[in-house]
Amino acid sequence: MDNHNPYLLLGVDYGADAAVARRSFARAARRMRRAGGEAAVSIEDLNRALHEIQQRDHDPADAVDQFRVPANPQVFRPGSTGAFAPAPRPLARATEVSESDVDVLEDWLADDLWELLGAITPRLTQFDDGYTR
Repeated sequence: MDNHNPYLLLGVDYGADAAVARRSFARAARRMRRAGGEAAVSIEDLNRALHEIQQRDHDPADAVDQFRVPANPQVFRPGSTGAFAPAPRPLARATEVSESDVDVLEDWLADDLWELLGAITPRLTQFDDGYTR
């Protein structure tokens, strides 16, 4: 990669310290090994990114040569609804409900009820008279 941002490559906040970068490098390298040869970035790119973060000699807040992307997802969540963040609308059901669907749901509910009763019943039948045995 010719033009890269080491923070984006490693998936850390801009200005992250070397310890955070090392942990993120390890996670990214494991993901890359699991993906095999299908990864868009190479291990050399990750090594270079880690080296750049570890070897920086200036305060990252003073740098203007790298594009900063906020890693905080809350930044992108709108605070209210509006034209650019419409409220969710439920969709109409596209399929019919069959008897087998109802039977499966009833069986699941019955199984959950029996499991709950099996966990509660022994505690209801115990009598604590206050004496140790």
